Amino acid sequence: MIAFSISSITGVCVVSQLLDAFSGPAAVFMYAITAVMAYTLAVILERLYLFSRISSPSENTLHLLKATQDHDKALTQLEGHPALSILKAGQATQSTEQAWNAMIAEATLTEGTIRKRIASLATAGNIATMLGLLGTVYGLIFALDGLDQASAVERTAQLSQGIAAAMITTAYGLIVGVPALMAHRALTSKAESILRYCEAVAATLASTKT
Repeated sequence: MIAFSISSITGVCVVSQLLDAFSGPAAVFMYAITAVMAYTLAVILERLYLFSRISSPSENTLHLLKATQDHDKALTQLEGHPALSILKAGQATQSTEQAWNAMIAEATLTEGTIRKRIASLATAGNIATMLGLLGTVYGLIFALDGLDQASAVERTAQLSQGIAAAMITTAYGLIVGVPALMAHRALTSKAESILRYCEAVAATLASTKT
């Protein structure tokens, strides 16, 4: 109970310090990191919404394509999956070469849709971290600037404010940057899983062409 109370108080203090930093000497960096955070959240939510609409394919879909060549049933099972458009493109052709060319063209468009904006999450994570470090440097410069001409009281206040700004911007940059990089890895893995299945569908269909 005591540990929970201490952690709650610590969390409140951290949030309070973060909010105070928006009006401190490093405020411009705090707002910049917040803008990166807003973009990151928008991309994550948009990608999660897209992936949630992609159905999970049945395990026997590839078997239907290869063993029985029951393409109509396979089309039904792939409803809501990006592989459906690739399969349709390949079905509209006669030879294996034509099927591959048609499916490659369709797969390129599909890959662009699936991977769209995911790479930017890594960039956003790095930018947030760099902005935090830049805020740290600025905070230290602010803390040390003109100390030789300040009184003892002013020197203490300036050092305290500058060092606080330096530490807070670093922490805020990491708070935004680390989750962005984690989301990039998770969404990339999900996209690769979807695209691998699309490749399997294309290869299976091409093997049934003469």
